[in-house]
Amino acid sequence: MSEIITFSPSASLFGFGALKKLPDELESRGFKRVLIITDPQIARVGILQKVLDLLKGSFDVEVFDGAPTEPHSSDVDKQKQRFGSDFDALLGLGGGSSMDFAKALTIIMTHGGSLGDYLEEGSVPGPVLPVVCVPTTSGTGSQNTQTTVFTIEGVKRGASSEHIRPVVSIVDPELTMGLPPVVTRDSGYDALMHACESFLARPFSQVPERPILYQGSNPFSQGLALEAFRSIWGSYRTAISDGSNREARMGMSLGSHLAGLAFSHSGLGLVHALASSLGGMVDAPHGVCLAACTNIGLSYNLKTCEKKYFTLANYMGGDDGLDSSQTSPQSFLDNMLGLISDLGFPSRPSELGLKTEDAPTLLKNTLVQTRRIKTNPRPLDDELLSYIERGI
Repeated sequence: MSEIITFSPSASLFGFGALKKLPDELESRGFKRVLIITDPQIARVGILQKVLDLLKGSFDVEVFDGAPTEPHSSDVDKQKQRFGSDFDALLGLGGGSSMDFAKALTIIMTHGGSLGDYLEEGSVPGPVLPVVCVPTTSGTGSQNTQTTVFTIEGVKRGASSEHIRPVVSIVDPELTMGLPPVVTRDSGYDALMHACESFLARPFSQVPERPILYQGSNPFSQGLALEAFRSIWGSYRTAISDGSNREARMGMSLGSHLAGLAFSHSGLGLVHALASSLGGMVDAPHGVCLAACTNIGLSYNLKTCEKKYFTLANYMGGDDGLDSSQTSPQSFLDNMLGLISDLGFPSRPSELGLKTEDAPTLLKNTLVQTRRIKTNPRPLDDELLSYIERGI
């Protein structure tokens, strides 16, 4: 255990129009030859071209626009030989998958081998080619984190190292204005759960030292997580129903950015561990899997987190909170489940095809998610299987 809290945020620029500062940020760091990692949708809607126009004439740019929405380790491995390592930096442009792809690719471009050699915490042996991130969704917060997530051998896992935390990110809400409602919904739920689980994480005084800054809930992460939760909860429904609402888009971009910064200093918990396991078993977006696992994870943690659930319930009432007589730990859970229902998410894994007899497999795949479960507020015990069985 440690009594020391480490703060290690990377540089970021935030606000409408921030993208225009990208050339200055690259130039100030001496980056001249840049590999852009993005996906076909970003190329199709014109965002990639906007970035290329900004960099034209001043930078030597190469583009890979084939990042899949839910990357497998093999998707990254097969690009290593294609690109080599002759770049000053990689630029992840898009949602979490594109940014994670860039962070994963820089590991094997720098240190060789395959992505499976770098699973979990602290396995990246040294510095990597720098990664710059420009998110186009309000979801993963990957522009702030030291983790890249991918599926390997049927389980969604990842690699985590402080070496792969992006050196700078440009967060421009303008880039999210054209997001379809379903993308806003799915990515936004990931951001909301980042804020929740970062705030609820096991206290840092109870978490052994680790090679990454998933050090448990601490004063730095708690303040960020609460502000992220307030911002997302107050913007989420509007951003889905009225994607042209600039205030809502600003709130979602800010909330997801702060939530990523928060959980990269605290860690997450059971809902994310369950959802990553479920995501390796079914073909569904991460946000959808999170919604389907919310009742299991939050119900399991309720008795351990009653005071914090009460705090979050109050934040659901807006800036002034609800009358404390109207809130309770259970009302936080009820409001989360009501949101899931209102937005048309699946509320349990069975709605994605799992059956009760799949519970042991879901549990087994969850237990390997050590990056998440080490900071879950309630230690995992034999009761978890019954929660999963009932929740499926």
